[in-house]
Amino acid sequence: MVGRFLFNNRDGRTPLPDEWKKDLVPILKHLKIVAELDEVEEENIIEGLIWLDDCKDDGLDWMFWFKLHKKMFNNVWKWAGKFRDRELANDDFNHPGYIQQNIKKLEGDLKFWLSRDAKMDQQEAMARFHIALLTIHPFSNGNGRTTRILTDYICKRQGFSVPTWGLAHRGDAKEHRQVYINSVLKARREGDFSEMIRFMFGS
Repeated sequence: MVGRFLFNNRDGRTPLPDEWKKDLVPILKHLKIVAELDEVEEENIIEGLIWLDDCKDDGLDWMFWFKLHKKMFNNVWKWAGKFRDRELANDDFNHPGYIQQNIKKLEGDLKFWLSRDAKMDQQEAMARFHIALLTIHPFSNGNGRTTRILTDYICKRQGFSVPTWGLAHRGDAKEHRQVYINSVLKARREGDFSEMIRFMFGS
């Protein structure tokens, strides 16, 4: 259930950096390696997915996006469901000072893209939403997983095709992740969403 949303290939034997340890909830301060962190995160994400299965919300409100992130990570991280307040070493992501205004703008954009007035293809609308939320990068971590799960949820609520998330590449974890990253960068930097749509909805 969780595996289809996880596109990382972290080495589980890697010791947890001190910066990560200080952000863990107190009960998990004993964790030492990435594999232990992955295990507790997966358990928390499953809880979040169970909660999501019972939701009736349309998922188009930005406060719902933050609530979902909190449900998925609040047993592990102190920053779950909160705006990121640190600048990241990646110029593609929003500066913390712009996150709140841009997340509210994205809510409006999404509602427009899904309206009849926009006359936008459903798959393009969801690809645009996916890329925009990844680029805003509103959370300290878990942005990719939250965005993919949220995209799935909105597609289901809208009666759209549900993303397959690179089904053709899942046999090779490294290739799967790289194709996804390449699709994201092409959409983000060139405004070409064709590869992202193909990755999200291809068979």
